[in-house]
Amino acid sequence: MRLAQIFGIMTKLLGGEDGAIAIETSLGFMLLMTMMLGIIECCMMGYTYASLEDAAREGVRYAVVHGADSTTCSGPGTGTGSACTDSTAANVISAVTTFASSFCASPAGGSHTPSGISLSSGFQLLPTPPTVSTYQGAFNYEPTNLKLGRVQQFNVNVERQLIGNLVLTAGYAGSRGNHILMLGNNLNTSSPTGCGTIQGYTLGCLPSGAPYIPPYSVPNFNAILLIGDVGKTNYDSLQIKAETKTPKYGLYALVAYTYSRTYDNGLSDGLGSVLSAPYFPLPNWQNLDWSLSQINLDNSFTASVIYDLPFGRGKQFGSDWSSLTNTVLGGFQVTLIERISSGFPVPLIDTSNNSGVFFDNGGNSNNWNRPDQVPGCNPYNANHSKHQWLNQACFTSPAPGELGNAARVPVVGPDFVNSDFSVIKQFALPRKEMGLNFRAEFFNLFNHPQFGMPVADISAGSALPPGSSIPSTSPFGAVNSTVNNPRLVQLALKLSF
Repeated sequence: MRLAQIFGIMTKLLGGEDGAIAIETSLGFMLLMTMMLGIIECCMMGYTYASLEDAAREGVRYAVVHGADSTTCSGPGTGTGSACTDSTAANVISAVTTFASSFCASPAGGSHTPSGISLSSGFQLLPTPPTVSTYQGAFNYEPTNLKLGRVQQFNVNVERQLIGNLVLTAGYAGSRGNHILMLGNNLNTSSPTGCGTIQGYTLGCLPSGAPYIPPYSVPNFNAILLIGDVGKTNYDSLQIKAETKTPKYGLYALVAYTYSRTYDNGLSDGLGSVLSAPYFPLPNWQNLDWSLSQINLDNSFTASVIYDLPFGRGKQFGSDWSSLTNTVLGGFQVTLIERISSGFPVPLIDTSNNSGVFFDNGGNSNNWNRPDQVPGCNPYNANHSKHQWLNQACFTSPAPGELGNAARVPVVGPDFVNSDFSVIKQFALPRKEMGLNFRAEFFNLFNHPQFGMPVADISAGSALPPGSSIPSTSPFGAVNSTVNNPRLVQLALKLSF
């Protein structure tokens, strides 16, 4: 208000409209000057910060190269030519020296005794270039005939309208993946020690039972990691869907069911079978590793229903209700989302590998074996009330020198059941462009527990002796986690205008 009064007085003093123009011009000029001064100040602050940063970086560099001895200081507060000691530089020198001494003397650093610690001495060159006979690392191998990955997808559907507005759709969908890139699978892997020494044993051996010896001559037993197109996947599914829309009765419903099977051969790309124990590249590995993919779901059922209750004005019941009665009892809507599915496949492993094979694959870099599976034993016949999902008696530790005969992914985890429900109430307001919406949402309505994967290692807790059964105290097969929230109730009120 005061600025407006001052502006009016000055306008009158300077002569009406011309005075107003002059004042506005002056104010604009002052604002422009203020902005320019602000920009200059910001630039000066940025330059000062950059200079300090460069000075600090140069000081550390000097300390590393020339050491942390006393140097000559200058500048405000130090005097000219005064001596000072930089404790930060001494700490930097100590850290560099410790790292160089510990790393260079280690196998990873080449087992050399460092002679030049500071950067002024430079980095030591390798005494001699490594050769195949002296190289300690892993080799990477990519075939010259590497093919690009290929995924073929196909489907067929039949749709028919039944009574009313009910539409039924049934179809088949499938896919085939070939030449999928797989990284880090070690080609330099030999057969288990039981090949050729245990009568009748052939798993991981040549067809005659003789041991498989990789055809590579590397004196230091280096890993030869394949970058190859050996991945393979299959997917087949039966899909059925029923859908209805009846605006007259305020009903929408969608029910869908899928039965599917997904297989792969132990993909090592982080999707599918990362935590399993593939037997690549031993003889017949294509069949030994071909198993359920870890993203497989045998059965999947989903239902979604939205229903406007037939109560209130303009509805089947209560069309003559008063405004108060309609406000309290009319305008309700309920929704339901139901999902039921099979559990995800579980790869079983034995971290106590006594087969004599050292696996170093992209999907089995932990050198795991598989258990032996007892024929005719139901792996799900366990005391589920005590969270024991798998029957421990169905699996044993393999004998010494042998690979486990269980499939790469032989069992599935707990099923998944979840119900989400909501009640929605619409309130009519006097203005047409306004509305009030109240909703009560119930996630996991029946508080159904959704269990996680069971413990997959038969040697969990303690390593099993070769050929032994799993003790009842072992955590193998037990479920010790959940994968969703318990019942959650959420209330919300929304005003739109």
